[in-house]
Amino acid sequence: MPDNIAKKILIVEDEKELMFGLATLLKSQGYLIIAANDSLFGISLAHKEKPDLIILDLGLPAGGGFYVLENLKNSVGTFDIPILVLTAQQGLDLEEKAKQMGAVAYFHKPFEPELLLSQIKEILNKSN
Repeated sequence: MPDNIAKKILIVEDEKELMFGLATLLKSQGYLIIAANDSLFGISLAHKEKPDLIILDLGLPAGGGFYVLENLKNSVGTFDIPILVLTAQQGLDLEEKAKQMGAVAYFHKPFEPELLLSQIKEILNKSN
């Protein structure tokens, strides 16, 4: 995919302020942003929009982030979309579980914007 075509990122996050801040940050870097505020809408948008990357919260209504992760990684249409988990939930076991289920990266809230952007760029460059 040529560099001049903007990459599409799906944010699945139920906290409106964080969603807006993250969307603003990513748009400022030239990414196209689509967003969902619960698990089921996130799964639906992932199948419909086929984003280049999904940023996924674990603490979501309508199933939760692990439900989304499992659904997308077990579906022929979405299994190859990289998923970055961004969550306030703590615990090494959660990070381990997310990575075993197919997440390519795991960030805790609050996050360092520069580190997150760097990781996103790295993931998107690998998936080209």
